Amino acid sequence: MTSEEVAVTSAVPASKPEVNLEEPGTEEVVASGIGAKSRSLPTSPEQHAGGPRLGMMTFVVLLLSALLLLIFLLVPLDAERYPDASKGMAVMLITALWWVTEIVPLSITSLLPMVLYPLLGVVKASTLAGKFFKGTSFLFIAGFFIGLAIERWGLHKRFVCMVVTRAGRRVEFLIAGFMLSTWLLSMWISNTATILCIMPMATAFLDSLPTGHERFQSGFLLAIGYAATIGGIATPVGTPTNGIFMDLFEVMWPQEDEFSFAHFCACALPLSILLLIAVYLMVCVAYVWRGSDRISVPQDVFREEQAKLGKVTFEQMVVALDLLILIVLWFTASPIGDFKGWKSSVAKELNSGAIGLFFTLPLFLIPCGRWLPHRLQTLIGEDRCNSVCEGPVPSYIMDWESVKKGFKWEILFVFGGGAMIAYGTVESGLADLIAGGLANIGTGVFGFILVITIVVCFVTEVVSNMATLSIFGSIIATTAHALGYNQVQLMMVVCFAASFAFMLPMAGGPNMVVYSTGRVSIRYMASFGFFLNILAIIIGSLYTTLVLPSILGDAYDTLPAPSAEA
Repeated sequence: MTSEEVAVTSAVPASKPEVNLEEPGTEEVVASGIGAKSRSLPTSPEQHAGGPRLGMMTFVVLLLSALLLLIFLLVPLDAERYPDASKGMAVMLITALWWVTEIVPLSITSLLPMVLYPLLGVVKASTLAGKFFKGTSFLFIAGFFIGLAIERWGLHKRFVCMVVTRAGRRVEFLIAGFMLSTWLLSMWISNTATILCIMPMATAFLDSLPTGHERFQSGFLLAIGYAATIGGIATPVGTPTNGIFMDLFEVMWPQEDEFSFAHFCACALPLSILLLIAVYLMVCVAYVWRGSDRISVPQDVFREEQAKLGKVTFEQMVVALDLLILIVLWFTASPIGDFKGWKSSVAKELNSGAIGLFFTLPLFLIPCGRWLPHRLQTLIGEDRCNSVCEGPVPSYIMDWESVKKGFKWEILFVFGGGAMIAYGTVESGLADLIAGGLANIGTGVFGFILVITIVVCFVTEVVSNMATLSIFGSIIATTAHALGYNQVQLMMVVCFAASFAFMLPMAGGPNMVVYSTGRVSIRYMASFGFFLNILAIIIGSLYTTLVLPSILGDAYDTLPAPSAEA
């Protein structure tokens, strides 16, 4: 499930059955600036009804929460070595129960640890408050801003058209063009927003096909949807899950330097590429290369879409330049090999979040093309300075009204809740207690990674991936330390596996958008997604065992156990 609310009416062809995406449990948040690329922040049935949350589910969850609290207060797990471990277990299980059942939104549940840990005497409220909002949160905010700017001025649509119109008339090249453009865009903006902008062109192409290609249509749409999910894995701003990893790293090892933007991409991008190639080959083998009928590609459909966009506008130029500069500076800020990084010579205290804000805040000061001096408009081209966007005529490339409509503040709450759970699990001694038990499992590093990947992959089909990483992150890191494994390596295993959700419509925004077209049945998505899950588990386990350690280097081999220092 992802943190993206899907508003997909424009993506659903009128001739196809429309799916109500506002049903409880399927609401997705278009988290602009994040490839979502993560999981769902749905609303409960009671909330939709507008009445008090007094349904049977709520009553059962509250009763179970009270029982869990009572049991773990009366029955200590290890009174001598870890007197607070039982309290930590109670808080973790109650929070997890509320996250899974979603009797209230994930963002509200994320505030539970702020109440329960101090109430039970595990952690001071003031200490938890310092963990709730960290430097990584500002990286996420910067990612939102640049993503909203891209969407507001239609830069993503222009990029897709540019790629697809150059794909030629071979259908395998067209599939590659759609998947590649989706993959690249979803690294920087919401994966649901990406798939929504691509869907009109994809459905226009499918509508031009003769009857008899229904299976190809399903595979084609799934390939695009999966490309959006996979693209989110590649960058820290690609999905909230990656941001939570960065946040947990800062919380658990505060003495370490920032886990840099470039370092994360170096670790995640190869895996994302491998998964993209795997999906592409699966679709081509199943629906293109084995078929007897050749599918022709009507390029006129895509050229018409491109013609509607007109010339590149002033606003698109500014946003594209801003994004390009920002990407370059993010990648070169920290040391890369012998290169020391520009940050060491300019301002050592900068981090990725501050850099992102430095180049996104000016978008709120740069006027739109229509408000430029006439002489400057003439120089740029007057026809490039009259672009419009949704809503009232704007004065600046970004403004507060557009941010209020598109920014999903609740994800920051989930970030903070995850950080508090991670800190409380370590502080209470629960992480050490569980790690001691898991350390007795003699599976070896590959076996351990394989088990983690399988568990997280299938848990995240039905549970928020942000919640999944928040629950498993500190426990797996502590277990890795007890076993003598690289803690960051194992944390990244959980982070990556939390994005391996391909089976169900509610598992992610792109899945839901694809399902809403009426061309892909749940049964078909589940069967195709199951095989892709298995393939992702195999590829991910091999990659994180054999390749990831060499990319991480030996810098994290001797990290101390996750810290519980304020």
